Amino acid sequence: MITAFPEVAILKREEAKFLILACDGIWDCMTSQVAVDFVAGRLSKESKCSNIITEMFEKNIAEEIHSSNGIGCDNMTCVIVEFKGSK
Repeated sequence: MITAFPEVAILKREEAKFLILACDGIWDCMTSQVAVDFVAGRLSKESKCSNIITEMFEKNIAEEIHSSNGIGCDNMTCVIVEFKGSK
């Protein structure tokens, strides 16, 4: 299923520390809140965004190539934008 209606949250600039842009391969495996918690917990430990994305992909990829439900078998694309001065 494809949607043209993204999930949008409006925050004050001071409240936003990062932005996650990802394809459905990620959102099929994680809710928005789970993804935010996953990234926030790792950013607080000063991990590089590229390392966090790698961990996210490894967490979400199906263990078997022929997964019966297809979850974790889709392509996965993700960008984390960390806002300057947010740490």
